[in-house]
Amino acid sequence: MKQLLLFSCLALFTAANLQPKPKKFKLPKAYVYVPSGTCTIAGESKSIQGFYMQATEVTNLEYREFLHDLQAQGRTADYKKARIRPEGWKLPGTYMEPMAEHYHQHPAYNDYPVVNITQEGARLYCEWLTEKLKADDPDAYVQVRLPVEAEWIYAAAGGKAGMPYPHGYYLRDSKGQFQYNFRVLGDEAIHRNPQTGEMEVRKNTDKRSPAPLNAGTFATAPARSYSPNDYGLYNTSGNVAEMLAEPGRTKGGCFRSTGYDIRIDAEDEFAGFTDASPFIGFRPVVSVVGKKEE
Repeated sequence: MKQLLLFSCLALFTAANLQPKPKKFKLPKAYVYVPSGTCTIAGESKSIQGFYMQATEVTNLEYREFLHDLQAQGRTADYKKARIRPEGWKLPGTYMEPMAEHYHQHPAYNDYPVVNITQEGARLYCEWLTEKLKADDPDAYVQVRLPVEAEWIYAAAGGKAGMPYPHGYYLRDSKGQFQYNFRVLGDEAIHRNPQTGEMEVRKNTDKRSPAPLNAGTFATAPARSYSPNDYGLYNTSGNVAEMLAEPGRTKGGCFRSTGYDIRIDAEDEFAGFTDASPFIGFRPVVSVVGKKEE
């Protein structure tokens, strides 16, 4: 049995540890501030400098704007690297052709998280957004990038040290409603193997009573779904797994992940991914050092 990642995150809300928000630099409203603090992963304490993070996963509309701008600039090589691979929706044993045809282009999906892109495409998006922000304010020291693992874990916890999920201990809220988009397995799907005595998930074969697949969504949910954590971040658990700065790494799980696998400290079920996937998107962070001295 693989050892699970253990962590605890503690925000230090003191004048000495908080990185002040730049007063003159204006970021898009889509970003929230994550204050400085410490994050402990596998017994090692890591210092986290304050940064901005997009409140949601990057959406289809935002990514299309980026692709259109690459085309307008004549950056053909970068466009080919960053392009969306809609064929990724055509999963074996499923009928997902409508998703492949409509998900990335139809206005109905504008506010859904972009998927089926490579990590190279996500990095190019971050570089492009860095250029745009600097064009708006040439004197600002700003970098848009993918978060490293410690930053992502710290931000996802929302200041709740040691909790498995962004909202605490449970998958449901006080009203019994699910707080995340993930694969819900009902009691009818759990089975004890009489030979081994182990609990297993049974494949549903009864078409009259299908086991529920997720918390009310066909696949992804809009990027601004459910409730944000205390830092204002939506869907850090579930919906789509989010790329990290570390190559081939993700965190958070996706709409097909079980409740156990969308925990903040869960092992990366997509570790080592190299291709675009319908289960993986991204959420950039912005480091702002300040402004040039006049």
